[in-house]
Amino acid sequence: MSVLVPQSTSFFFSSDPANKAQNVSADGSQFTVVMDAPISLPHGAMGATLSVSQASIWNTSYNISAAFGNNVFAFQSVFAPGVGPLVPIAYSILIPDGLYSLSGFNAYLSTQFVNLRLPSNLITVNGDDATQKTILTFLLAGDQVDFAAANSVRGILGFDARLAPVTAQPAGYNEFSDEPANFNRVNSYLITSNFVSQGIPVNSIGQGIIAQIPITVPPGSQINYQPRNPIPVDASELVGVGKNAFTFSLVDQNLRATPTAGETWNFVLVLNYFILLTGDRVLMSQF
Repeated sequence: MSVLVPQSTSFFFSSDPANKAQNVSADGSQFTVVMDAPISLPHGAMGATLSVSQASIWNTSYNISAAFGNNVFAFQSVFAPGVGPLVPIAYSILIPDGLYSLSGFNAYLSTQFVNLRLPSNLITVNGDDATQKTILTFLLAGDQVDFAAANSVRGILGFDARLAPVTAQPAGYNEFSDEPANFNRVNSYLITSNFVSQGIPVNSIGQGIIAQIPITVPPGSQINYQPRNPIPVDASELVGVGKNAFTFSLVDQNLRATPTAGETWNFVLVLNYFILLTGDRVLMSQF
């Protein structure tokens, strides 16, 4: 007589140095943990899998950053503070690293226009729900945005590298973007690790992915991930082999590192496997 007995072991991992995370990257997206005792599965373990049963991640990964080369809003305006409309003057607004919504981006531009002694509504940024495109509305005739400028924010707003509008237009003119806006630089988080060599494959290629974390909260809020059916990952390579050093990375859907804006992230990893009991061992397990 034989029977398979299920076994389970859980581990909590955190990017917080206070919890002994090591080699934390400058952007907070990667860390290493060295265990006091190696993690391994006993010889004879069968059907070994691992899964992420819980995770806490702050939705603070930037969509505009100097590191991404998309943090400049360059424009030219005919408005001269204290004088009135003249020939166009070139301006450039440097946008701080951050996670911006369309309304948040528009609000930041408004504050910077005021700081430049320009009308707060000099150029307003809105969205068209039907096409998902961005609309620029110009207060004055002749004003333009230079999306061909170095490090332009054009990709987020959906514009090609060009002047918008291409030629001077009358006051109140509305300019639609060339493509849909792309504020969602991160559509979902992935946790990757060297815990296993393959992980969840992308199509047919193993990338060390151990979990996908959907973004279910607004910017600046914490994702508390607790799936009803966690995705199992083959962990048979851990049978009889001890490992004590593990590196974990938080990346986006394109496997790009996702800066965490100083926030830590953590998750619970569960190892599941079966032990085959036969003969007398089965009888002993019943008492």
